[in-house]
Amino acid sequence: MQLSERDRALLDGVEGEAAQQAISALVQLGEAYDAPDMVEIGYAHVHAGMALYKGDVELIESTARNGARMAVPVSTNIANADMGDWQGTGAPDTLGQLQKRAEAAHRTMGSATSFTCTPYWAGHWPTWNMHIASIESGVTVFANSVLGARSNRDGYFAVYAGMTGRYPRFGLHLDRNRQPTHRVIVTAQPRGTADFTALGYAVGAAVGNGVPLLRGLRARPSLDELDALGVGMATSGGVAMFVLPGVTPPFGDDADSPGLPEVKIEEADIAGVFDEFSSGSDTGFDLVHLGCPHASFEEIKHYARLLAGRRVSPGVELWVTTSRAVRQMARDAGLIAPLLASGARLVTDTCPISCHFACTCSPDPTLGVTTPTLRTILVDSAKQAHYVRDMIQCPTLFTTSELAVESAVTGRFHPRTRRNE
Repeated sequence: MQLSERDRALLDGVEGEAAQQAISALVQLGEAYDAPDMVEIGYAHVHAGMALYKGDVELIESTARNGARMAVPVSTNIANADMGDWQGTGAPDTLGQLQKRAEAAHRTMGSATSFTCTPYWAGHWPTWNMHIASIESGVTVFANSVLGARSNRDGYFAVYAGMTGRYPRFGLHLDRNRQPTHRVIVTAQPRGTADFTALGYAVGAAVGNGVPLLRGLRARPSLDELDALGVGMATSGGVAMFVLPGVTPPFGDDADSPGLPEVKIEEADIAGVFDEFSSGSDTGFDLVHLGCPHASFEEIKHYARLLAGRRVSPGVELWVTTSRAVRQMARDAGLIAPLLASGARLVTDTCPISCHFACTCSPDPTLGVTTPTLRTILVDSAKQAHYVRDMIQCPTLFTTSELAVESAVTGRFHPRTRRNE
């Protein structure tokens, strides 16, 4: 690899042991992928330090004690507990207190303690051609496809990138890898975020790790729908970028892809995703979850309108998950009161698949984490449905946001489509 003078200085320990270890790891990553050199990044979205694994928090604390400081703006990904009210979600004190230790370490390093999978709704908005690093697949696909920034799907290396401001030039940091690999013809007409997560899920399953170019959508999706589209693709496949002409920089409305493999997505494919994730009992759900990925301010407004003057059915919990920043905006706008008055719970920092509900993660036994018995979780996101099955090992019901609220209020599942047609 061709290293800059600062890269070499970091390797020599000029900026301390923590930065030296970070750049060394990034050089090894670059060499593994035959990167020609490093790029300068402008932003990183990094690992939170997950409290279900005590050693994970201790690693973040050790990194901070060793003098690590963030060289670029950094946001933190979703955590294992709502650090403002973990008791309200049923998490043990040991888990909440351990997660707050990770929060303190991030503050020491200079991270913005956002603890969300949608940092763009919290003000972190990288721009066209900015190189970034991201641990969260949804952030990666949104940055590449909607904002025109450049990011790979990173793991802990995003922390090292944030500490140094450097990252190896490979993958989607290279122009040649940002070209479409499949042409996807969409004959369905999705409406709303739930439909768009299902569309994305169908596309991701069809193209795998490819870069799909989408044709056929009659209207420009909203920002929330674009977000949902990307997370659906990233969940069922390894998609880290899609091309929507007229939306994805720099692809104009006339962008085309002659000769590429062609995939057709019809209404039946979208309905099939809803049906696939609707295996639970119509009246046996314990939890309705809205906000995957973490809800935007516009989505909170929508939920508040749907719930105004209504009450959640006895025996059903309704969670709305969002970021701290959006929660504050919602509070200032007077939107939290109608949510809470309905019996809904507003949760930040975490979500069902990242909290103590997860039963396949082998948490540290000293934390005293027990998994509650859940019969079915009802969701409005294909991503959440997928991971509820994988990580909580719980049946799901999947429908639109509007019908999820209706289900929470009536205590009976309202499907988007008739099941088993």
